[in-house]
Amino acid sequence: MARARNIKPATMENEDLAALPCETRLLFIYLWMLADREGRLEDRPKRIRAQAFPYDTDFDVDRMLSDLEASDFIIRYAVGGQAFIQITNFTKHQRPHSNETCSEIPPIEQADPPEEEVVSPEPEIASYHGEQSLRPIGEALCPDLLIEDSLIPDSLIPDTLTVSAPASQGAAPKKRTIPPAPTADTWNAYASAYRQQYSVEPVRNATVNGQLANFVKRLGADEAPAVAAFYVWHNNRYYAQQMHSVAAMVKDAEKLRTEWATGNRMTATIADQVDKTQTNGDVFGKLIREAQDAQRRANP
Repeated sequence: MARARNIKPATMENEDLAALPCETRLLFIYLWMLADREGRLEDRPKRIRAQAFPYDTDFDVDRMLSDLEASDFIIRYAVGGQAFIQITNFTKHQRPHSNETCSEIPPIEQADPPEEEVVSPEPEIASYHGEQSLRPIGEALCPDLLIEDSLIPDSLIPDTLTVSAPASQGAAPKKRTIPPAPTADTWNAYASAYRQQYSVEPVRNATVNGQLANFVKRLGADEAPAVAAFYVWHNNRYYAQQMHSVAAMVKDAEKLRTEWATGNRMTATIADQVDKTQTNGDVFGKLIREAQDAQRRANP
């Protein structure tokens, strides 16, 4: 029976998950719904296919599960000859309803010992959509895809994720730190200025993430944070009406960068004055040139 779960909006930004085919990514999301309160479910590929893809009967779910296991998103194990699946880090990020039935699936600690352990010093080569990546066998790449306490409305999406790999018997847990997103500094600068200006947290969602990526791409990661902070204090009437939204900032990215670099802010009033000055200059310039031409004709 499928259950309601909380999935982090940044799930699809996980690079290891992105390396898998799109149908495998979709399956991974649905496994969270099929799993019990401990993140376990029966390893029955045909049944999982019927539940996750009721209108797509040609998917090889068994292969898709193997791909997810190879990337350490799940662990496939057996107890007493019966196959099960454990979703990595499930209990760390989910808080099932108190009325949800307790798990009846034995934990992975009770797994049958492997018949044969194969150790290879050679890297494993995985290929998806024509791309190859090298990953040493056994290197854990556990996803940190969900927000802990994700039922809290004001939960924020972290810019930096620390991923913990499950410890094998007799080995210490492995950790790897995913570097901050290219937009991290820009968002921090914008959010800090926004809190000072409006005394509230700015909204951040998938749309804002895309807009920030566009902004940084156009201005560069070095200048984008300073321009973003400069923008929040800009007294342009349009920006004020938009409450200094990220959308308005992206719309005028290059203009804002020039104003920040020169220290000159262009407002509607200043633009009108410049236009009038230019118009008057054109008129008087024409009269002066005509007078000079007349004088030259009179005094050849």
